[in-house]
Amino acid sequence: MNQFSKLVSAENFLDNRWAKKDYFALLLVPLIFIVGLTMQYFSTNSLLPAIIDTSLRLMMFVFLIIVYGKMLRQHWNKFKQAWKRSIALVIVGAVVLQIVISSVRSFLPVHGNSSETDMPSLIDPLTASPGMFAVLFYIVLGPIATALIEDIVFRYTLLGKVFQGSIYRKICILILNSIIFGLIHYYNFGSVIGTIPFMFAGLFLNIIYLWTRNIWHVLLIHAFNNTVLTIGALAFIGLLRLFGLS
Repeated sequence: MNQFSKLVSAENFLDNRWAKKDYFALLLVPLIFIVGLTMQYFSTNSLLPAIIDTSLRLMMFVFLIIVYGKMLRQHWNKFKQAWKRSIALVIVGAVVLQIVISSVRSFLPVHGNSSETDMPSLIDPLTASPGMFAVLFYIVLGPIATALIEDIVFRYTLLGKVFQGSIYRKICILILNSIIFGLIHYYNFGSVIGTIPFMFAGLFLNIIYLWTRNIWHVLLIHAFNNTVLTIGALAFIGLLRLFGLS
């Protein structure tokens, strides 16, 4: 560990033990997949499935905030001990994360028809009424809430709490975790090939977590990336409409 990682480290993986709340959190993985796949099936008919999907993700978000509140506070206190370097890591990490996803996607024969942060096709943000624009804003909160869900489940629970044993076992855990993380995005693309960029994204986030041993770095990198692609895009379109440029 270097000086930075020593300052922000909030976990000793050797001492980690599974608790009941970790098993409940683990159930959110298949739940996210099932809900996403189900909502994708009905998404061509109305906005309701997208609204339901976002609402369920926000409920999971609140659940994890409550259940893991103590852990989140402890990690935040360590994050603040090197806050300047931590924020720099978050910004650079978010940029690198998007570069990783885009670069891997550019080499794939099939890119898929959507992404984790696509906006509902039933609403054109350039022409939507203020009410519909607000609905769209609510819907895109889903990917941001998902960042917390995925990072607690995949980084804190499915990585940090099982990252023990020989170097070969650790490598297998690291790679398997990344593959599963990518595969839960299957409903976004309808193909395994489309999930490969997210496998590499999961690997990148896993490495950052293993280095810092602090959930807030990967959580904020992931959330910042999703926010720029969703709310950031909406804000840009809103400004264009405000100044009559759209």
